Amino acid sequence: MPIPLLFDISGGELLVVLLFALIFFGSKGIPDIARTMGRAMRQVRDAREEVQREIHRGVNDVRRHVEAPPESRAQGTPPPSEPPAPAP
Repeated sequence: MPIPLLFDISGGELLVVLLFALIFFGSKGIPDIARTMGRAMRQVRDAREEVQREIHRGVNDVRRHVEAPPESRAQGTPPPSEPPAPAP
């Protein structure tokens, strides 16, 4: 029974790819490549998280502006940092 791998690559095909990588880059180059790929993946992840934070900040700003009293929106004053408490 074959073991399914990424992109439907069999074990033999993966072995051939790894062998070519070893021949092409050498045993000392592969750790450098892996380290560089790890750094790149971390930078992509950090950038993705920063974009998500910016989106959440924008959504919260819009939400605060919408929940602000109409008087403050008409006067152009910034919305309160916290939404007003509901009246009892």
